[in-house]
Amino acid sequence: MEERSFHPLDYVSVLRRRKWWLITPLLVALVAGVIAVFVLPKEYKSESTIGVAAPTLSPEILKSVSSLDATERQRAISQHLLGNAVLERVVREEQIDPSKPTEEVAAWLRKRISPFVPTPIGVSSRAGDRGVDTIVLGVTLNDSDATQRIADRLAYVFVEENSKRNTERAENTVEVLSNQLRESQQRLTQIEDQLRAKKERYVGRLPDQVDANLQTANGLRNQLESISTQLSMESNQLLLLETQLQQMRQGSGAAPATSSAAAAIQLAQMRINSLNQQLTTAQSAGYTDKHPEIINLKAEIAQAKNELADAKQDGPGGTDLLRADPLYNQKVAERDALKARLASLRVAESNVRGQITSYQSRVEAAPMVEQELAGITREHALENTRYNDLKAKYDLALLNGDIQRKQGGERFNVMYSASRPVLVSATPVKIMLMALAAGLMLGAALLVGREFVDRSVHDARSLQSEFELPVLGEIPTIHGAA
Repeated sequence: MEERSFHPLDYVSVLRRRKWWLITPLLVALVAGVIAVFVLPKEYKSESTIGVAAPTLSPEILKSVSSLDATERQRAISQHLLGNAVLERVVREEQIDPSKPTEEVAAWLRKRISPFVPTPIGVSSRAGDRGVDTIVLGVTLNDSDATQRIADRLAYVFVEENSKRNTERAENTVEVLSNQLRESQQRLTQIEDQLRAKKERYVGRLPDQVDANLQTANGLRNQLESISTQLSMESNQLLLLETQLQQMRQGSGAAPATSSAAAAIQLAQMRINSLNQQLTTAQSAGYTDKHPEIINLKAEIAQAKNELADAKQDGPGGTDLLRADPLYNQKVAERDALKARLASLRVAESNVRGQITSYQSRVEAAPMVEQELAGITREHALENTRYNDLKAKYDLALLNGDIQRKQGGERFNVMYSASRPVLVSATPVKIMLMALAAGLMLGAALLVGREFVDRSVHDARSLQSEFELPVLGEIPTIHGAA
């Protein structure tokens, strides 16, 4: 049995039989597309461009005022752009949906705004840290005129609010820092008064006066040593005069003194002077009266004085002839003058010793004074550091405020007003083409499905394929005459 080959006209036959399965979905899709064209809302988008004017001040000054990098600046600008201050002002000025609360309309408008930061002007890929040079504000709404109007208003309001906000922020910063600086200055003055009062109380015993006290004490020790030397010399001279006077008195008496007695008196006096000098040196070295060396020296001095007194106990004193002798009277006058000078030197020695003791006590009291002053000194240093830090910030805030008032820094301005609104939703042509494509796809699917489901025989090929019987002949369709 010969099988018939498949012919492309079979598709035509199928399409002719099932044409309504294709046409009906297509018509329905076209009708739905027409309805969608009239029902679906149209969305328009308008864009305005904001540029950053170059600063008119030195970059070194601006670097000290602004500490934000490019990313932080971009984030701050976006937050301010979509903030309530800008959007609520746009809503009020444009009277967008006045029947609803301003906050609610501003929240709705925020979702319809899309800020975009393109590549900064004049910045290469290796120098991308210059920051934001342009900002493109896109507004998407259903009304064409309202979209352009609101986009334009949004750009100008942002520029004005940004300038106003920067000025107010600079002024508020100056005011806050001024109050803090005033409080810190008052606190610093109070601490300085307390510190001054304590230093006046411990004047002479302050830690920073230790070196001066030590130098003064050393100078006084040198002075004491000089006085002690002078005392020793004057004492020796007095001893010599006393010996001469004694010899003169003994020479005029009944029992003149021997040379050995005079020598003993002189040696005893010299020993006393030597011991006194040793005692002065030991005391200037800081030894107290309870020190063994001081005790021994005082005992030896007392013993030497007793020996001197014993040596002087001899014959009768001077006579009336000695009192009339001019040489004797001259020696007596010299002796009296030496005694007066010795008394004066001993007073000076006592004063110097007292001063040495005073300065030594000042040096010893310095560590205790330093410990007592440590707390308030540390507090003064901390408050002084805080004051200097606030003063630097205050000066910087004044500079920033002056820059904002004179617009010496970077400034935002509207570079391009809102562009003509562009339809961003699907156009009628697009909708109809999509409806046509959907109708054809749906109709074709229905047509093919219906043809496969239908088991009836429509031609000789289908009959031969279904029953595996040869077809002897075909009777064509005969259309009756009209």
